[in-house]
Amino acid sequence: MDKEIKVEVIRKEPVKPSIPTPNHLRSYKFSLFYHTPVVLFYSSSNPSTDDPHTIASQTSQLLRKSLSQTLTKFPQFAGRIRENLSVECNDEGANFIETRINIPLSKILKKPDPETIKLLIPKSNATKYEVAIACMLAVQANFFECGGIAIGVCLSHKLADASTISTFINSWAAETTSESGNEFEISQLDALSLFPPHDSLASRPSPYEAVIEEPPVTRLVFYASRIAALKSKVAGAIVKNPTRVEAVIALIWKCAMEAKRSSSGRDHHCPSVMYEAVNIRKRLVPNLPEKSIGNLVWNYAVKIEPENEIELQGLVSLHRKAIGEFTESCEERLTWEATCRHTSEMNDFIKSGDIETYMSSSWCRFPFYEANFGWGKPLWVCMGSVPTKNLVFLIDTKDGDGIEAWLSLSAEEMTLLERNQELLAFASLNPSEI
Repeated sequence: MDKEIKVEVIRKEPVKPSIPTPNHLRSYKFSLFYHTPVVLFYSSSNPSTDDPHTIASQTSQLLRKSLSQTLTKFPQFAGRIRENLSVECNDEGANFIETRINIPLSKILKKPDPETIKLLIPKSNATKYEVAIACMLAVQANFFECGGIAIGVCLSHKLADASTISTFINSWAAETTSESGNEFEISQLDALSLFPPHDSLASRPSPYEAVIEEPPVTRLVFYASRIAALKSKVAGAIVKNPTRVEAVIALIWKCAMEAKRSSSGRDHHCPSVMYEAVNIRKRLVPNLPEKSIGNLVWNYAVKIEPENEIELQGLVSLHRKAIGEFTESCEERLTWEATCRHTSEMNDFIKSGDIETYMSSSWCRFPFYEANFGWGKPLWVCMGSVPTKNLVFLIDTKDGDGIEAWLSLSAEEMTLLERNQELLAFASLNPSEI
């Protein structure tokens, strides 16, 4: 019988910036836009024969010290939310948790399990009020009995998108190894200057926050050779050379819709909408710096009517058309009035039983696998959880050519999707990472 995983908390403490935040930077207001967890797995931090508990304690101390130094460049991550409008950069610190895991890292990598992965990220049992004033950043350093390490990072989505999370983690890693941080120069003011905050944000939930739940989650891996075959299948007269993300999202959406319609028992099916998150840094004129800090993403909608046949080439064409229209009118869509309409529409769609609503977010091409804390690059990087139903996260495989998808659906729909032969022709269901 397999040994049951046990997570022993050794330490839980705030880590504050090593240098106090200057008074003129004490308030950081949210931009016009509204915790996102990621886990990085590493082999032994010190392959010597020294006592593993001693090595873990030393490594934990190093991580806390470098985190404190890194927070001087990201003062808002050490602050607290105030009235849902801003972050008070009061140096209260990021939450740091140190744990010991009673199994070898290989057990998790051999058979990844989303429920087990959740044990490796900071967990909040906060009340609604406590969430409203919660810390922006929480880190959990997990030390396995073999010497392996998993670093779970949770950053508030109010402040950070995938680009910002990647920039922060790589900056922290560089600080840990005492490397120059020049390559991690950041821009703090772009979001605020371009998209001023508005008082009504205090009472306006984001579409994601409105539907937080604990749905079943599955993990699909699309290896490079299978993606090449999928791209060939979905290419058509309109989109002759689809991207790998376009191809993978189209296939997952198609299979999810088929599962929904098979499980519903309805004679009449609903329209289906896929909201896709897009990085706007390079879609504004002038472009924002690549390492601008903030949640600088927007959602564009792709809709298919119930009378339309669900076929891959058509879905890819709809995606390409929607992103083109978004890019052409990007700045017009980012006014305050347009944002209110868009957010209200998303909330209405998500809550409505008359429209099937899905959301997707691609973390591909962000350099998570470059984060070297001094013991090599990650063996594996994955999502820590999927917080709501009908949500798809994409992230690169280690070689950078494949895609790993984390997907949440209802239990019945998930069972049907995991048996879909068209999907399984291109995706591997929860394969080993060893």
